[in-house]
Amino acid sequence: MISDDERARMLHAHSIGPRMIAYLEEIGIERLSDLRGADAELLAMRIDVSLGRKHMNRQGVEALRNLIDLAKSER
Repeated sequence: MISDDERARMLHAHSIGPRMIAYLEEIGIERLSDLRGADAELLAMRIDVSLGRKHMNRQGVEALRNLIDLAKSER
């Protein structure tokens, strides 16, 4: 489960909202640091599999890239 502090940190990334955070939680992401070195396309695919349908579009992948960049910058 993503803590309130981690959730607040994630929301600082451009285009990331509560729904995207819920998707990440669904695939086992618990901390912003879990996303360091992650691949946005792979995360999007994992979210699609978790949802049981194609859901993530280019904007969603770009939002995930923004979140990954935020994770890298917080080292």
